[in-house]
Amino acid sequence: MKKGLTLILSAILLIGCLAGCGKTKADRILYQADLSKTVKLGDYKGLSVDRSSDKWKEAYEAVIASDVENNNFYARKTEGVVADGDTVNIDYEGKKDGVAFAGGTDQGHELVIGSHSFIDGFEDGLIGKEIGSTVDLNLTFPEEYPNNEELAGAAVVFTVTINYVVTDEALPPEDYYGELDFSTLEDYTKDVEERTAKDVLLDLVKAGAEIKEYPQEDEETLYTAYKNMMEQSLQNSYGIDFDTYLGYIEKDEETFKAEMLESDIHPEMEKQMVLYRILEKEKLPLTEEDVQAEIDKMIAMYGGANVTTDVLKSYFGDFYFEAEAVQTKVLDFVYHSAKIS
Repeated sequence: MKKGLTLILSAILLIGCLAGCGKTKADRILYQADLSKTVKLGDYKGLSVDRSSDKWKEAYEAVIASDVENNNFYARKTEGVVADGDTVNIDYEGKKDGVAFAGGTDQGHELVIGSHSFIDGFEDGLIGKEIGSTVDLNLTFPEEYPNNEELAGAAVVFTVTINYVVTDEALPPEDYYGELDFSTLEDYTKDVEERTAKDVLLDLVKAGAEIKEYPQEDEETLYTAYKNMMEQSLQNSYGIDFDTYLGYIEKDEETFKAEMLESDIHPEMEKQMVLYRILEKEKLPLTEEDVQAEIDKMIAMYGGANVTTDVLKSYFGDFYFEAEAVQTKVLDFVYHSAKIS
């Protein structure tokens, strides 16, 4: 939070920030403690990257695979019939007594047949149906349906159009680079190479650093955010709360937290702490505009009127986009000083 001795000084600071003033350590959400005491950096400037190495090739393929997965750039099967295990893209509308009910309609939904994501009979009712056809599924909601008590035990009809089946065959980049807003395949390839180099450099920087301890305050920030994400996902997907989930997996929260710290949070903190330390050491500026740019990237990726800054922050947590901005800033710095051959 900005500090000012007088209202006049506060106003001056505000005007400056509107023009793009940088965040101070006290403004940040993460790692306000002295990282020089907890992070020992190795080399991070002038690092060498060999594009003929196996490490480069693996990283390059991983970047391509990520683009394919994140954007669903897989070949589509438009003929034949639906089989168990298929991932189908469908439009559907559910009606009770001839009237569409809330939450029962969607378009372009991808459903794995056999995942039991929908009520009994929905997925089985699509097996053997022609791709491209529209079918009516006469189904009954379970007697106990916590997501919507009005639908519990109700007879409904789902009208489902089977648009296509998603295969596991990745499309070649020449078939999708335009959908990622690149003018040419060459432009896309250059971008992939830069992201690959940054991934390789990040691994080198992390490997050369030493983390002496994890700041407890930041540990709690990340755990709270991870737990919040899980709670929202559990409620949206299964209609259960976090405590119920813990009961299903037969763990108390203390055990769950300890496992999550080891498997997810500490590895993420190790990366973040190294990047934040370089940011500080090199006195790289971090602004609100930098953070908003990361939010805008995600909005552009997911699209839709419902994807807003507030929605994203409520799900991921404010710290997430700050950390992403730090990573972008630091890796740009490391990349431009690197020797890539």
